[in-house]
Amino acid sequence: MRVMFVNPHYPHDPRTLLLHPPLCYAYMATHLKAAGHDVLHCDLPFLGNDPQKLAQWLDDYQPDLVGITSVAQSYCQALELAQLVKQIRPQAKVVFGGPHVTFIAAECLARHTSVDFVLLYDAETSLVELCAALTDGRGEEAALRRVSGLCFRAGEGTVTTPPAPPVMDLDQAGRPDRSIFDLAPYRDYDYETVVMTARGCPSRCTFCSTTIAGRRARWHSPSHVCDELEEVIDLGFESVFFGDDTFSGDPKRAVAICEEIVRRDIRIPWTSNMRAQDARPVVLDAMRAAGAYRVFMGFESIQRATLRLVHKGATPERMITKARLVQEAGLELHASFIVGAPGDTHATLSATLDYIRLLNPTVATFNVMEPRPGTDVYSNPDRYGITMPDPLWYETASWLDLPVSHTEQLSQVEIRDWVDRCYMEFCSPDFRSSAHLARLGDIEETWARDGLAVPDVAGAACG
Repeated sequence: MRVMFVNPHYPHDPRTLLLHPPLCYAYMATHLKAAGHDVLHCDLPFLGNDPQKLAQWLDDYQPDLVGITSVAQSYCQALELAQLVKQIRPQAKVVFGGPHVTFIAAECLARHTSVDFVLLYDAETSLVELCAALTDGRGEEAALRRVSGLCFRAGEGTVTTPPAPPVMDLDQAGRPDRSIFDLAPYRDYDYETVVMTARGCPSRCTFCSTTIAGRRARWHSPSHVCDELEEVIDLGFESVFFGDDTFSGDPKRAVAICEEIVRRDIRIPWTSNMRAQDARPVVLDAMRAAGAYRVFMGFESIQRATLRLVHKGATPERMITKARLVQEAGLELHASFIVGAPGDTHATLSATLDYIRLLNPTVATFNVMEPRPGTDVYSNPDRYGITMPDPLWYETASWLDLPVSHTEQLSQVEIRDWVDRCYMEFCSPDFRSSAHLARLGDIEETWARDGLAVPDVAGAACG
């Protein structure tokens, strides 16, 4: 079959964001090519971010199957592309996949006739099975029922087949086939690229759908990771972001990867995500020796009750201690916070800024609470004191204008304004002025004494 993957356009200028090759397509391409199929990738963000550019690609390539992945924020663009495919090449089948549509597969097919199939979870082998069902099985229902983790229409409804168990030895997935990408625009835009060393996450934060989509935490071996690092260096990239939910979820493996990097004398700077609980001196020292220069750590909230409620597995005091270990190891800290989390008020958000002043991260990011299908926050918003005016918020780009949820204490407009304020204050030259620091004192002592004078209001707000 002729399979075309499409990287969806953005509802805004994509060059305001990190742009990395979508490795999900590259992994699937490895398996498709091994099975004898032809693969092409259309990269709309680098084609003027114009969905109409897809028309010429469809005419030139004449694909039999068009695959589109999306997260919640790009789902409406994926739907737009599916409609465009059906207008230009109606005989082509459209298959969706990814961490968002995995949890709304039947809903997607019921609401959008331009989508023919949805693949759940990991799709490398199931996509090959789908291609076989559409060729050898002529697309008949009996053949489709043999595809793992597939949702398709049958009669007046849909059928969803059981997904295959997750592959625990990720090396069996092979290396992503980056030859399907035109990498020149990526290199010109950013010297950094992404490498995945794991799937899934040992944590189960109730607001995170990607950890659930990954199912169990699974790992590539150190030798596999280093082989891929050498490959991306040969492709001309000068830095790497390990895009795992948590690079160091298995501390022994993380150290082993770092030791293999040093043994092979692989010299490339890199960053990674890290859970606070995984920040141990032996891991951090090994990472620094192997070229790591920054870690991303999700703090989310400074309220103990909120952290308990969302199963974060951390406390504000512990996060401070772990952040200090990161900084003492010579690594930059990228700290992330949720604005409009359960229990947030004007007082707690002001205190969050003071917390960040004393924490002194190199980078801080502020994200609104976006309840996503597949998470407990989405399924049970009342449990978290969250209101979603539109549960189908992901079908439009309205999330760009206002947050998709709010609390009793903070409206959507107030949450949006607080995000703006947090960024403005953090980027201000006097954010950590001597006056501010003298006012706040020592963070460990202050927090242990009175939690920066913030009442633990989340308990009342969240039940």
